[in-house]
Amino acid sequence: MFGKSKNLSILTFNTLGTTFFAPDILKRDNKIAEIINKSDYDIVCLQEIFTYIQLFIFLKKLKTYPYCLYVKNPLGPRGGLVIFSKHLLSQKEIFSYSHPKDASVPFYVGLAQPSILSAVVDPFEIRIVTTHLSSDNEHNLTPKNRLYKLIKSQSEEAAEIVNRYTKNNDSVIVAGDFNIAKNSELYNNFLDKTKLVDIYAKEEQPTYDPNRVDFFYRSPADRCDFIFIASGKHTLQPSLLSYGLVEEEMLSNNKKSYLSDHIGLYCILKMDN
Repeated sequence: MFGKSKNLSILTFNTLGTTFFAPDILKRDNKIAEIINKSDYDIVCLQEIFTYIQLFIFLKKLKTYPYCLYVKNPLGPRGGLVIFSKHLLSQKEIFSYSHPKDASVPFYVGLAQPSILSAVVDPFEIRIVTTHLSSDNEHNLTPKNRLYKLIKSQSEEAAEIVNRYTKNNDSVIVAGDFNIAKNSELYNNFLDKTKLVDIYAKEEQPTYDPNRVDFFYRSPADRCDFIFIASGKHTLQPSLLSYGLVEEEMLSNNKKSYLSDHIGLYCILKMDN
């Protein structure tokens, strides 16, 4: 417990790390890690770190982050999820989404094992949760979409896990790439089930834009990355809402490039007893 208000700064970022397909993965990862290491983020939630080569780059370069959480998969972190922290992480948990009957499940879903990764951030007694739902070429999904049943099931399972954390009045931060559009049916259902607060609810800037990086996967530019909060036993209030890793950067091959087809969400949360 803490007697005075304290701040916790968080970055969530999809790195565009789709192995064998995304361009300049390792070069972009090196630049991403260099920028993060010089930042003042307390917690960094990364998605699409699918191989141990990618993970090694971040482990080597993020020297200001002594704590790293991931769960092993054959090729790399399960679900492509990694949390770096300047604070001790405890009560670590991983939950992999199931495959509902009659759902269309692409082969890459079986390889990546989309999941929810979480831990309690000491000494704040706040649980940080990150996830990445299955990708699709349409964020505003309808039942006509072949992946609707799969992604709907994942969003419902995510809600169940969050509710398990909040039922005892725990304070929870959920950050990641949901691949569902703000104000869509699945987005509204998720918030209805969890009673979480979307701290960027008034923001309209897309967090994903296919024109940022030349890549075969293209969805409509949309706001599909989120940071949700549940205050619980601590009062959580955003004191800063911003973005990170937005600009083009010079890579080691002298190529100027955006670092992902996503931009990062960067917030500072004020915590009171």
